[in-house]
Amino acid sequence: MSVGETPLARLLRAAEPRPAAVHLTPAMLLALQAFDAAYRLGSFRAAAHALHLTPSAISHRIRSLEKLIGESLFTRSHRTVSPTRAGRTQAQATGRAFGELARVAQMGESHGVQKRLRLAVATTFATSYLIPRVADFMKSDPGIELVIENVAREVDFENEPYDAAINSGGGEWPGLLATELVRIFTTPVCAPALKQRLRLLKPADLQRAPLIYVTTYPLAWPLWLERAGLRELQPAQSLWVDSFGAGVEAAGQGAGVALGLEPLFVGDEQAGRLVRPFSIRQPTGAYWLIHRPDDARNPALRAFKRWLTRSLAASQDR
Repeated sequence: MSVGETPLARLLRAAEPRPAAVHLTPAMLLALQAFDAAYRLGSFRAAAHALHLTPSAISHRIRSLEKLIGESLFTRSHRTVSPTRAGRTQAQATGRAFGELARVAQMGESHGVQKRLRLAVATTFATSYLIPRVADFMKSDPGIELVIENVAREVDFENEPYDAAINSGGGEWPGLLATELVRIFTTPVCAPALKQRLRLLKPADLQRAPLIYVTTYPLAWPLWLERAGLRELQPAQSLWVDSFGAGVEAAGQGAGVALGLEPLFVGDEQAGRLVRPFSIRQPTGAYWLIHRPDDARNPALRAFKRWLTRSLAASQDR
């Protein structure tokens, strides 16, 4: 009791609500961190590597958390662990909490700039469109520090510290805001010299050409060929790559005919590295800018969205 404090004042002070952070001891925070890392990474060993600890230390911290809450969070077998129902419920809470803390911490890491914007971008969009043009955005908004990460999956905005994502899809992301950026179509592209050498004048001429397939979208060529009325066409040779961007790059080097995502390859087309031997194109959805509703007021995100929509509109008008 402080000097001069009455018994009544002491009782009232004791009855005041304590901040949530006061209830979390350092040991409990470390245990929650170990649990969340093990849950996200899928194993105690991976969590230990990420946190620079031993697997036994991770296991010890998680057991102390299980003892505290009175429930098992993982089912342990000889070499694997899998979350229990209680573990999945706990992970929803820790994911939101650590995700928000990570976002706040990264905002503080900005190197003397006004704003930081962290984006998760589909690989093809990033390599084929965004990266070649990002210098223009950096010049137009020098106060924004931009972080671009290639992410070939759906982003979990509750548990990951991204401000926004750019991905393809149908526009249905429950609980999130999605803005359609550009409709995309697949259409054959190749090097000008290859078109001339193989005399690619009509779609049936593709039987003389090597076709470049994308391993993650194996139906892309069959769908286009069906649209062209060539379901049974057999190419002279096949090449498989892991992305549309890699396919377009190989096509530009003369390796064969690839399906490009229009309008993402317009830069190569304007530079004369690629041509479209035929006009037939197959609708393939759209790219969307996706973010939390609360982030709609983020000045950096609003500036990026304005620039990107203008850039895409200009590329389609050319």
